[in-house]
Parts: sequence; C-alpha cells; structure tokens
Amino acid sequence: MRPSSSPSQVVRFGLFEVDPRTRELRKNGVLIKLQGQPFQILAALLERPGETVTREELRRNLWPADTFVDFDNSVNAAVNRLREALGDSAENPRFIQTLPRRGYRFVAPVRTVDHGVAGVSGKDYRSDGKPFREGRQFPVAAKLRIAGATALAIVLALSLYLWKDRSHKPKAAAIRSIAVLPLENLTGDSSQEYFSDGMTDALITNLAEIKALRVVSRSSTVRYKGTRKSMSQIGRELNVDAVIEGTVVRSGERVRIDAQLIEAASDRHLWAGSYEQDVEDVLALQAEVARAVAREISIQVTPQEDAILTHARPVNKQAYEDYLRGRFFWNKRTEDGALKGIAYFERALKKDPQYAQALSGISDAYALLGFYGTIPPEQAYPKARAAASNALRLDKNLAEAHVSLADTDLWFDWNWAEAEAEFKRAIELNPSYDGAYRQYSNFLVARRRVNEALAASSKALELDPVSSTLETHLGWMFFLNGQQVQSIQQFRRIIEFDPNYARAHRDLAMVLAYQGNSGEAVGEARKAVELSEPTPIMLLALGYAYAKAGQKTELYQVIRRLRHQRVQRYVSPFYVAVLYAAGGDKDPAFTWLETAYRERSPQLAWLQVYPPLDDLRSDPRFEDLVRRVEIGRQDPVN
Repeated sequence: MRPSSSPSQVVRFGLFEVDPRTRELRKNGVLIKLQGQPFQILAALLERPGETVTREELRRNLWPADTFVDFDNSVNAAVNRLREALGDSAENPRFIQTLPRRGYRFVAPVRTVDHGVAGVSGKDYRSDGKPFREGRQFPVAAKLRIAGATALAIVLALSLYLWKDRSHKPKAAAIRSIAVLPLENLTGDSSQEYFSDGMTDALITNLAEIKALRVVSRSSTVRYKGTRKSMSQIGRELNVDAVIEGTVVRSGERVRIDAQLIEAASDRHLWAGSYEQDVEDVLALQAEVARAVAREISIQVTPQEDAILTHARPVNKQAYEDYLRGRFFWNKRTEDGALKGIAYFERALKKDPQYAQALSGISDAYALLGFYGTIPPEQAYPKARAAASNALRLDKNLAEAHVSLADTDLWFDWNWAEAEAEFKRAIELNPSYDGAYRQYSNFLVARRRVNEALAASSKALELDPVSSTLETHLGWMFFLNGQQVQSIQQFRRIIEFDPNYARAHRDLAMVLAYQGNSGEAVGEARKAVELSEPTPIMLLALGYAYAKAGQKTELYQVIRRLRHQRVQRYVSPFYVAVLYAAGGDKDPAFTWLETAYRERSPQLAWLQVYPPLDDLRSDPRFEDLVRRVEIGRQDPVN
C-alpha cells in the first residue's frame, strides 16, 4: 500500500516518521535536520516504496531544466546527505538501495497512519515531537467492544485489499531467458574489478546449470558495464525476458551481493535480494543467489540441478582470489592473457589441490594456446587433457572441462567418436554454454555435417547475441560449408558494425581471395594486419591474397617471414603448406603438410573441408593424408 500524500497522515518506517504537512523527518519523535533536495528525494522514494525511482525522474522533477548544475554530482551528494540522516549506507542499505546506472529504491517496510496514531516507539507524537495528552477513559467492556469491532474491520479491510491486490496486480510474463549484467564493484577500489567480474561469471555459470533457462554469455553482457541503456533496450538487444543487475562488495572476510530482477519488456522490478557470506563460503553464496532467482521466476529445477546448486564445497579464500584473477586474464582471449591465467590457476592449485575449477581453467588456457599456435600442439594439448581429466575426477559436472577434453580429441588426437561424446556431455550439463556449441560446430563441419554445424553455430550466437567473435565464426562456417556468398555477406555485416575487428577483415580476405576477388582481398588482409599484428594467422590471409592475385614476389616474402618466425616461436606448418599450395607449388606444400601431420597441427581436422586446399585434392598424396587423419592418432595421449 502506497503512503498517502494526504496532509492528515504521516509516513512511518523503522523508527522514523515523515510529516508531509511540515516537511519534517523525525526519529522517535526527535526532529532530524533534513531540508531541500535530500528531503524531496526521500519523499519521492516514499511515494513509491519498493519501486525504482530513476535518476532521470529525479532530474526532471527536482532539478528544473533551466538549472545549470552538475546533476550527477548533485544527486549523489543529496542521496549521501539523506543516508547520513537515516544512518544508512550504500554498502549495507536498510532503507535506500542504489540500483546501478538506474536510480534508487526504498526497501524498508512503509506504512501511512493518521496523525496521533501510536507509532513504533509505543507513544503518540505530534508534529512538534511532544506526546499527545491522553483523552477520556472508556470502561473496559466498551474498550473490548471497540477493540473487537476495530479488529473485525481491519481483517475485512485487509482481506479486501489483498483480494484487490492479487486480482489487479499485473503478472510477469513467463521468464525463460535471462541476462546477468556485470555486478557493480562497490569497494571503491578499481583493483578489485576482477572480484566483481568473477562474481558475475559465477552467477552466470550457476544459472546456466538450469537447463530450462537460457542464460546469455558473459561476453555479450560485459559490454553493458557502465551503460546507461534502459533495461528494455538491453532486453531487446540480447533477446531475453529478464535482466539481473546488482552490486558486490567485499569487506574483510565477508562478501555481499545485492541483486534485482527486472522484466525486460516492461522495465518493471520483479524481485530484489541481499546475500552475505564469508569469503570461504563464496561458492555457496553464488549458488544461493541462483536458487533465489530460479524460485522467483518459477523455473523448473531438476533434482540433479538443485543438488549442484546446493552442495558447494568451501574454498580456500587465497586460492579463490587467484582463480578469479586467472579467469580475469583468461577472458581476454589473448595469448598473453592465457599465459597469465595459467600462472594464477597454478597458484590457486598450490593452495587448494582439490580445486576443480582451477584445473578446468588450466585446461581451457592450454587448449586455446594449442589452437592459436602459441606453443606446439604436442605440448599444449596433452597438458589440456591432463588438467581436464583431473578436474573431472574432482567434479564430473564441469562442462568446460568436458569441452577441453573434446578439443583435445578433435584437434590433436582426431578421435572423432570421443570428441562428439564429450561435446554432447558438455551441452547436456550446461545448455547455456556458448563455447560448447561453437566448438561442437567445428567438429560437425569437419565431419561434413553441414546443417548441424550451422545450427550449432547459430545456437552459440543465440546465447551470445552481440559477440563479434561468434558472428565471425558463423561466417567462417559458411565458408567451410562452401557457401561463399553467405559468408561474405556475414563478414561485411560484422565489419559495418565493428570496423576495427581484425579477424573479420582477415576471414573476409580469405573468402574473397578464394572467390577470385583478389584486389579487394589484398586490401582486407592488409587491414587485418594493420589492426592487429603480423601473427601467423594474419600473415596466412595476406599471403593467400597475394597468391590469388598472382603477386608471387609478395607471396614468397610472406612465406619467408613465416619460416623466419618459426625459428623464434611456434608457427603451424599448416599455414606454410596452404601458401605453397596457393602458389601452385605442390611438392613443398605436401612436404609442409607432412610436417603438420607429425606435429599434430590442429587445422588438419578441417582437411576435408578447407577450401584453400582444393587444388591438392586430386593428388594421391592428399587422399593418403586424409585417410591417416580420418583413422586418428594411433598413440593417443591419456
């Protein structure tokens, strides 16, 4: 029930009383000095308790358009003065909750009473703070009759109110998809961003355990960090029914998460909760928030999913810190980030050898480095397999570890049956893990299961809808499937919205060169190198474009450059083979393909569908290589 603005009533919450006639705030009858905009903000919040009052509403109503002030600083200062008067805090709010990037909400119970009705202190107070004088006394029987009649009236009124409230309160639409925005770091220390990012990742991961719920990937939601977009706009862009936002603060050995659920279509607040635990119980804290969200949206949670969310083991707090730092660097998806991530994951394991998530992080990082060619596949993938296997021995339900095992089977051992089984198991465990669908699509296209590969790529993009990486991956799947027109259209669309995304330029160059548009291909390849750096995969696109343009001098300059890099760092021999093949030099192309086979170059998994090798397919040596890759590695690393 909203407090009335009637001058005959006051609004009460906790030990406080607000009198709209005199514009005064009292605590236990004692006047608290609060005037001007702080009082106006309090009045606005009390008018709509439990609802969001946006910063824009405050600006429009309390700061006239012709007032030249720094609004953000002014409203922050006014809210701080209000909190000081109430003895409240942003970190542990009892009355006023900050909604990051949106506004504020009054979270304490509120009621309106007539002047002279007894307050929470057990006394009646006038607006001047003095007790009302007692009126004439009634006989006991009369008091009881009056009390009985009053009680009956209250019950009837309350029943009618509840009936009307339930009858007329709009119901939220069914929520089957959700996005978790980056939790705001309230520590005041920017060096703690990794901690709030880690809390966000954990909440996404826990919610993704619920198969009936589609949860948007972190890489799509992270771009909304600090955004001022409305929830409805974010909901449309991510194609979700609801959005979770909130804050996280760490104080000493305690961690607190304040979260709220917003219906995306209406921008309506549906639920809010506050949760606090010791750092060592932070995994249980994250699971508790996920369970609360599931309850509020009435999503079906299976007994197995509930068990996963309920039984969170304690974790060594220093190990958890290192793990979060490792994931912070891993999420950069760069060579340097993966190497730094491994260092932190290994530090975490020294402090907690039973920490399955840290082992999974090591596996993810080595699998990435093996495919990028940062370190030789024969070094990277066995380490990825060992770490993932150890992680699954500790926790068989880690989807990321199953994907890392599948990656090793796909790219290194060419063990097709085991790879598919692991990909399917990962998707079964976490249907919202976009990385599982993306990697599974690589497997499917290698097996020439075209429609399934495109479906898996599209599913990954559905889970991470504003990801340039997944948009580009879908374009590359079109290329490997022989759909050059769709591939080019896809890459051009990505570049239109993200003109500085080097990989999109690189992949477009490859397709254009293959199609015969060599002039534009050279331009796109040069742009890719300019936007990034001359890594082997970027030089491959440049050399291939030169080859298709008939610029042999430039082609061999690129080949020499790759061979020189190979002395200093690992360079996949597959790239050199492709360039020799593009230049019409079949013998050196097969020589380098044999080297790629010996070194277990992961790209050989695509041997049957990789368009730039088309000119070699009629050669018996190519058929023999395909046969050997098809039967897989004969001495798989366990």
